[in-house]
Amino acid sequence: MRRIRNLCRGWRFIPRFSERFTAPDTDISEWDSVEIPHSNLELPYNGFDETTFQFVSTYALDFSLGSASEEGTRFFFDFGAVMTACEIWVNGSHAGGHKGGFTPFSVEATRFIRPKAMNRLVVVVDSTERPDMPPFGHVVDFLCYGGIYRPVRLRCQGSAFVSDVWVRTFDLLSEKKRLAIHIAVDRAAVCAGGLSVRGKILHGEDLVARIDDISLDGGEATLECGNLAGIRLWEPDDPALYEAEIELVREGIVEDSLRVRFGFRTAEFRPDGFFLNGKRLFLRGLNRHQSYPYVGFAMPARVQRRDALFLKQELGLNLVRTSHYPQSPDFLDACDEAGLLVFEELPGWQHIGDTEWKANALVALDEMIRRDRSHPSIVLWGVRINESKDDSSFYRETNALARGLDPDRQTGGVRCIEKSEVLEDVYTFNDFVHSGGKKALRKPRRVTGGKKVPYLVTEHNGHMFPTKRFDNEERLAEQARRHARVLDAAMGDPAVSGVVGWCAFDYNTHKDFGSGDRICYHGVCDMFRVPKYAAAVYASQLDPSARPVLEAASLFAKGERSGARLLPVEVWTNCDEVVLYRGGERVGSYLPDRRTWPHLTHAPVVIRDLIGERLDGSGFSASDRKIIRKISSRVMSEGVAALRLFVKLRFGFFMLKNRLDYAAAEALFSKYGMAWGEKDEVLELVGIVVGREAIRRRYGPDARFARLDVQADDRSLSADVPDATRVLFRALDQYGNLFPFASGCVRIELRGPGRIIGPSDPALVGGCVATWVFGTGGPGCIEITAQCDGLAPSGLRIDVI
Repeated sequence: MRRIRNLCRGWRFIPRFSERFTAPDTDISEWDSVEIPHSNLELPYNGFDETTFQFVSTYALDFSLGSASEEGTRFFFDFGAVMTACEIWVNGSHAGGHKGGFTPFSVEATRFIRPKAMNRLVVVVDSTERPDMPPFGHVVDFLCYGGIYRPVRLRCQGSAFVSDVWVRTFDLLSEKKRLAIHIAVDRAAVCAGGLSVRGKILHGEDLVARIDDISLDGGEATLECGNLAGIRLWEPDDPALYEAEIELVREGIVEDSLRVRFGFRTAEFRPDGFFLNGKRLFLRGLNRHQSYPYVGFAMPARVQRRDALFLKQELGLNLVRTSHYPQSPDFLDACDEAGLLVFEELPGWQHIGDTEWKANALVALDEMIRRDRSHPSIVLWGVRINESKDDSSFYRETNALARGLDPDRQTGGVRCIEKSEVLEDVYTFNDFVHSGGKKALRKPRRVTGGKKVPYLVTEHNGHMFPTKRFDNEERLAEQARRHARVLDAAMGDPAVSGVVGWCAFDYNTHKDFGSGDRICYHGVCDMFRVPKYAAAVYASQLDPSARPVLEAASLFAKGERSGARLLPVEVWTNCDEVVLYRGGERVGSYLPDRRTWPHLTHAPVVIRDLIGERLDGSGFSASDRKIIRKISSRVMSEGVAALRLFVKLRFGFFMLKNRLDYAAAEALFSKYGMAWGEKDEVLELVGIVVGREAIRRRYGPDARFARLDVQADDRSLSADVPDATRVLFRALDQYGNLFPFASGCVRIELRGPGRIIGPSDPALVGGCVATWVFGTGGPGCIEITAQCDGLAPSGLRIDVI
């Protein structure tokens, strides 16, 4: 029977390589002590040279087998991923290697292991950008951080074991569903004969079906099961998951068992949209890089999973694209559990290399599909190098490989060129035509050259309007509008299956891209996963029963916008209406702006008037009140210079009628419009859902840094494996909103079995900063205290259990 041991602790690391390091008697006591996952270099937040982590390094681990050293046991080292290439030695003997930094691989070490003695595993990691493997060979708009950044496990097996399980489902829209489980067994043990396989289908602890033994034929077998009644389909709002338990049997004795999780669902891209389980679903997504500040890719399972939950639950997405490479299995597992659809693609960015490069790309594609083809969340394989030119022979190979390994899923190939050769099932296209004007998207038929094929927009916005979370309000608000315009246009075109925005999170990049500090500020959230206004565009498309959303794209400060303009203000919300109060007085009720945004599931409420009902009882006639509101709104939206002659004449008539001189008229607009000098200028937005208050937000131009808020994504960590959680430090004003102008240093003190990555006194960036706290092994309590700008300290505790 298989036994798995996590090899995550006890490693030694040195940031260089020498041939003598592979010898089993090399003294490694002075090397750094590290845990896996590990980045070969802890990096600054920004502004670093990407060549600093491109070097060859050495990892070493001393271990004993203990009870795993039974007679006939075979030993394998399973690596989740190593960036970029590696060679492996066991007790001084070369055991194998791997090229490519995004996919898993295994190395058998049975003949090198010493069962009764201490063993040494040495991994030599080449983290340079090698031109013989994707995505390298030319410029790349993302970083591939070095190190052993996904888990390493020791797998102890009997002489025969299951090497691969793949679950396929059929007839899912009928009452009697069926499945087939394809099983491969390590061929080295098949010649002994007498092997059979059997299976169970489980839903939680409930037995759904049992599949009797069948004999193996040449190392492979297919278990089939039909007439499955009462099966729940995997849906975004009800991601029902099942498990296939496979047992490998010889003469009645179980020699190996393996569980694989899967779901029952159909997914099809058609020329008239995307259909999940036979129902059309508009795909609303973002692209994700798996990178984080300071450690690049090297985050443990909890943090990887958190991204999936954030994208689904906080941003309201139903699709994520794993740009531009296979991503963490933990992230994909969380997508399965959360009901978040996935478009996964092979590594690459624009460049196609030589014959060896292409061969390595095909290997990466093979490893990706074999690893992930039982995930119900994955609905499309990306088999084309992102934004590359047509290459007929190469892309015929990638499509054939994908369809041979998984004939049930369609293929797509992300391009940025129109009228490209269509070898894939879905024309996936990066559409950056929107630059703030009326044109939000190209017409699909124009892009495809008239071909009526399934069509998915895989990138938009991004570099067309890079936006820092600490930019001024006008730019942040415009970024939100641009994402909304593309969403709205796509939802109004039945030929578009969906749109995937560029991108979810800001990311570090090469010198050829991004801002001057080598960050691409293309995300709707920053690198710390802190939302910008554009994130609220996506979140507002959630059903309010899941979570009411009410986010004004404004601070309501008089000098934040050009010309001291306060209006208009988009309120990104999923509420039925929004009621506005100013200084405790009701201004009015506002409905979603369906005229401007006819296709969004939830259009924003647009506030164009801050006077409203406040003039009731002022003594002015209804027509005069209308004039005051209209002129005030125009001035606060466009400035005095935008007033046409007719409006000025009308206002002059109003002054004559009400016997107002210029000073009195100015005082009137000052009081009700800009509210200069008013003591209470607090604005309250109340979101109404089905006639009841669902959410309330307060804003004030007198906002100040009132307190430092400290929150952790998780209040407990595991002591058994490397674990981490994000801790967020936010400057909040007296109304509970982020105060983006705070820029002081946060002095962090940590006590207990944990450590902070990055600086211990980070500066607030746009009023907010985050770090990740890692457990250092052993149970206990991590206590965090933080202080900034002389305010009272704040803190929290995280239990390590």
